[in-house]
Amino acid sequence: MLKTGQIQKQTQKLVPVIVQKQNLLMLPNLALEQKIKQEIELNPFLEEVEEIEESEYSEEPKKEDTEDSSIEKEDTDVTEADKDDEFELEDWYDDDYEGYKTQSEDTVNKRLAIENLYKTEATLKDNLLIQLYLQPFSDKEYFIGEELIEYIDTDGYIREGLSELTESLNKLREEERKEISEITEDEVKKVLDIIKTFDPPGIASNNLQECLITQVKVSDQPEDFKDLCIKVLTDYLEDLRLKRYEKLIKELNLDSESVNKIFDFISKLDPTPGLTSESIPNTIIYPDFIVYEDNGEFKVDLTDWYMPSVRINSDYLKYIKKTSKVKKETKKYIKENYERAKWFIDAINSRRETMLKVMNSILKRQYKFFETSGKTLMPLYEKDIAEDVGVDISTVSRAIKGKYVQTDFGIFELKHFFSNSLKSENGNDVSTREIKNKIKELIENENKSSPYTDDELVVALEKFGYKLSRRTVAKYRDLMKIPKARLRRKI
Repeated sequence: MLKTGQIQKQTQKLVPVIVQKQNLLMLPNLALEQKIKQEIELNPFLEEVEEIEESEYSEEPKKEDTEDSSIEKEDTDVTEADKDDEFELEDWYDDDYEGYKTQSEDTVNKRLAIENLYKTEATLKDNLLIQLYLQPFSDKEYFIGEELIEYIDTDGYIREGLSELTESLNKLREEERKEISEITEDEVKKVLDIIKTFDPPGIASNNLQECLITQVKVSDQPEDFKDLCIKVLTDYLEDLRLKRYEKLIKELNLDSESVNKIFDFISKLDPTPGLTSESIPNTIIYPDFIVYEDNGEFKVDLTDWYMPSVRINSDYLKYIKKTSKVKKETKKYIKENYERAKWFIDAINSRRETMLKVMNSILKRQYKFFETSGKTLMPLYEKDIAEDVGVDISTVSRAIKGKYVQTDFGIFELKHFFSNSLKSENGNDVSTREIKNKIKELIENENKSSPYTDDELVVALEKFGYKLSRRTVAKYRDLMKIPKARLRRKI
């Protein structure tokens, strides 16, 4: 049975202007530029201008103009309820509402960011297909080659065996290319062997061993050295991985210098030719801020000078005010778009103000970082910036997400400035990022024949005032993708 009843509940709803402010705050400058252009196209009440000038609509409207410009209803038989819903332009028209003006290019520090070159690159499979079509193949062999290239995974390997590949190709042939005769394993092997000679070396290999051996064969090393490397990869791959130098010296009757040379050469080969050769999505990193030194002080600029300046379209307002009769649907359209235009301008102005406050707070709390060219990073939490700016932590999170700052010594993501802290022996807070840098420095300068173990790193760090447990040191080392001491050893 259907029943009716009353339910009382509390819900939280964000007004559209707040939602718009939050969404715009998350956008980096390049994305904001596209958003502004999109809004200008969609909303007739927004216009792009070179300069925001004092417009006529900012003046106090005259009484007689207001009376003449009221929008009349089109139908005479409108009910009283409809009259209550009617509105006049003046009811929601803000006389002194200004537009959004970006910085003049002349006011921006001239040391602009160098943009990454944007270019379209061919994918790995595109390159392989080009090399395939240069071969003097028959239609059947081209079909086999095209499908084999599709089997190459992201690492650059074809993991399936010959029999499995042949079976799959024959099934596909029956579905799509019945005019081609049955495919044999020898035909698959012939085409596959030729694909393995394509660039990059090692592509389409079945396993790591085959991939590395292929790269050794096409290298420009002396033949006797290549033969030695191939023997090591064939018979001593596990010893190579675990860096058992002594076993190779003994069993291959080599000196330590030759073994070191073999290890160094093989370590520079590419175990994943597919990853390094695949086209990386083109990403333009354009800094949202520039921090520069001016008369001994560091200052912040927001790199928004290239964005369109927008304002309310006064000509459109004048046209609407002169119109004698407008349909109710048109009035609704006018009101919604006018309000949306005001909200949008207010949102991008608010975004600019919030971002500058956040970056100036970061600059203040990480001043030593900029003074020492990135060598000293203090512990910092998002809640610290939120307290400085007087906003919620979520607002700070939106403001720093995907944003970058350019300095004289590099471009850094804003998240780089936030890290946890540990207590040093003298009681001072030390950034965990600074400790990681110290671990990395110690490992780079260690004795390669006897690298630091995690326990020895603990002792070495204590000399600099950093008291950490072995487990913490191992965790930081793993996070930096630095192998254990045994795997770092050289002779």
